[in-house]
Amino acid sequence: MKLLKLSYTVLVISLFSFTFLVNSAITQDANKNLSWTSPSFDDHSTSFNPQNAFNVDIIGNLEQKWMTTLSQELVFYGNETIHGTSNPLLVNGLIYMVDRSQILVALKADDDSVVWTQQLSVSNPLKYSVIDAGTDIRYITYFDNTVWVLDLDCSITGFNAYNGNPIIEIPPQVLCGDVSPESKPRDIVIRVISAPIFYEEDRIIIASTSGLAPKDRSLSYVVGINLDTQDIVWKTSLVTSPGEILSPGWGQWSIDQEEGIIYIGTGSPSPEWNATYRNGENKYGNSIIALRASTGEIIWNYQTNPHDINNYGCTGNIILGNIEGKKTVYSACMNGYVYALDAETGNLVWYFNPPNVKRLNSENADFVKTNTYDPNKPWLNYPSTDPVVQCPGVFGAVSFNIAMGYDTIYVSTFNSCSEISVSPVTSMGETGITNKSLIYENVGPVNSTLYAIDAITGDVKWSHYFDDLAIRGGITVSGGLVYLPSPKGSVYAFDANSGLNVYTKSFGTLGVFYPPIIGADAYGNWSLIQLVAGTPILHGLGELSGYLFSLGPPSGLIDTATVVTETTDTGLSMIITYSAIAVAIVLLVAIMIVYYRRRS
Repeated sequence: MKLLKLSYTVLVISLFSFTFLVNSAITQDANKNLSWTSPSFDDHSTSFNPQNAFNVDIIGNLEQKWMTTLSQELVFYGNETIHGTSNPLLVNGLIYMVDRSQILVALKADDDSVVWTQQLSVSNPLKYSVIDAGTDIRYITYFDNTVWVLDLDCSITGFNAYNGNPIIEIPPQVLCGDVSPESKPRDIVIRVISAPIFYEEDRIIIASTSGLAPKDRSLSYVVGINLDTQDIVWKTSLVTSPGEILSPGWGQWSIDQEEGIIYIGTGSPSPEWNATYRNGENKYGNSIIALRASTGEIIWNYQTNPHDINNYGCTGNIILGNIEGKKTVYSACMNGYVYALDAETGNLVWYFNPPNVKRLNSENADFVKTNTYDPNKPWLNYPSTDPVVQCPGVFGAVSFNIAMGYDTIYVSTFNSCSEISVSPVTSMGETGITNKSLIYENVGPVNSTLYAIDAITGDVKWSHYFDDLAIRGGITVSGGLVYLPSPKGSVYAFDANSGLNVYTKSFGTLGVFYPPIIGADAYGNWSLIQLVAGTPILHGLGELSGYLFSLGPPSGLIDTATVVTETTDTGLSMIITYSAIAVAIVLLVAIMIVYYRRRS
């Protein structure tokens, strides 16, 4: 009888230990280095994972663990696509992403088996959406054991991370209002759908309308929505006059959870290339803005490019850094400049003008250097209406996201000039250019430069030049390495301190846009996940698929349990969890065997 009571005691202790360990292992805070929960890794949008398992010594030994095929997509010349996938996430051993076919999928990181799928919104003539307009890039995020998707019909849905069931469904009209089903999406140069961010204390989800605006209506605002009631808590306008149109930025914004402040970027006012009917500075355009997360109140606004007539928004990620105890905001805008701002006041700390970036017919973009601009110039070569070359081109001069690690800002710049033919405009929803397809053609030399910039001073630590490549994707920094994807299908890794190219991996002919993410599978094995699915935009020539790759070191090269334990806040890894459960089960079975033997 005593043995039977003991067995029950062991069972209760085992179940309690299992619950405690699993809960400790799967909390978001406990797995900051094991998981990749947002497009730019963390709340501060740094694209920096401080893990040390994948490092300079390990990178050359990586092996392909598996590859899975994505749905096919129309491909443009040069590896460009029209319907982009989302960024991948890796959380608690599961990979999440949206495929081109509008399917949200969860895969096991250890063997690529599908755990669940969810069909997102589909084309519906009775409902406004941008599905049929083509989406070049989109982002998803993870918060509170939930995968969050801002869908192409303006709805926002949180899916249970473990079974895919919708937990919170915010209808389209909350973000976009009552847009008529007959409305058509704005015909924009590149369509990017952002991921929301979260203010934890007040449980507010903050969302951008990037890429969702119709031709006949302005969605020039940022919205804070209560997660529990799905009601709008605040809506902050980004325009100062009726009829003005301004797109919020699309790259991941930063949030200071302690201070309750969010840092956002904004795009260019429209019409982007013809400012005949929008004289003046266009106050909140091309800006970096600090907002109160609980109320949406604008705390400060730093405008990088007043009266933009080149489409040079600050649309990439906004980094919140902490250097020598001083909080600093970093952003690289499409005009090619990198800005460091005091997070409290918005005052300029330093700026960086990349010496390799070519500038032509873009004088207003040099405002930080000249402190002058023309507030009334209608277009870039006014009064002429002849075609004119613009440098930087329509995609700007910087990669879609920058990164911060080791007190260094990493940014990739590129030269890809464009020929612009300005057209008359009759409404604010137009772009102000004729024959939009021609602006994607490169004019003149194409090249890129990766810079490592001292985050304190703005001085260049090192740089690496690429000829005949316009690298527009993102950057990942981790394990003393800087990862950079290439539109020609390769991923480069550079020593973060010296800039030495220590690793190059070719994934074939299809372009690479998203940089790799790094985390652990359910068994604590480290994985580098790389999405290979083309780069955004251009003219169609055929169909190719996309692929998701998992790379990792050979078995035994990394002491997984030791590394995982060192890089979690609780000191508990999934390996330890499973080991504890196994020991408890073995002990329980042994007690039961002894008990039944004595009875017999």
